Amino acid sequence: MEAQEIIDAFRRQVAQLEAKGMTQVQVVALAAYLDALQKDAANSNEHRKREHEGLLAQYAAANEQSIEMFRAVLETGKTGLQTLLVINGGAVIALMGVMSNLATRSGGDLLARYLALPLLQFGIGVLCGAVGFAFRYFSQACYAAADEGEKNRYTTWGDWLRYTAIAVGISGYVLFGFALVNAYHGVLWSFTR
Repeated sequence: MEAQEIIDAFRRQVAQLEAKGMTQVQVVALAAYLDALQKDAANSNEHRKREHEGLLAQYAAANEQSIEMFRAVLETGKTGLQTLLVINGGAVIALMGVMSNLATRSGGDLLARYLALPLLQFGIGVLCGAVGFAFRYFSQACYAAADEGEKNRYTTWGDWLRYTAIAVGISGYVLFGFALVNAYHGVLWSFTR
């Protein structure tokens, strides 16, 4: 109980006694009543302390979960961009090998021309991965630089850069898909010729 609550409870008891016509209170009864109020106040303080500790623990757990979720999102984005670099980079290397082999064969120059577009698309996919990493870095730099005075400006830039990194990454994956289809059509064309 708070001090004001104790005083109010004490006054209510005194008012009840006055309403019954009593003008005197026994010292023993008053001491017993004060002991009961003190015990109730101690229990109330302990309850508030436990409730406060519970709220702090809940806040700490929610904060930890938020931090872990943020780390997971960062790691997932990083893995997505690394995958984009690996698949497009591997495709560029494979197509360069095929095209250099075609250059030594007669009639291979026509197929090499059809594979030039997929090679370009795979190459742009690699560029998208690299640019995505750059936008990812700059977005995190903006979030880290956001202090209380400039928080809105930096977080707005950070959000914009983050969404740009996502869009560039998705574009790289879309280019990979188009390049696969175009390479397939180029190879299919060479067999039907």
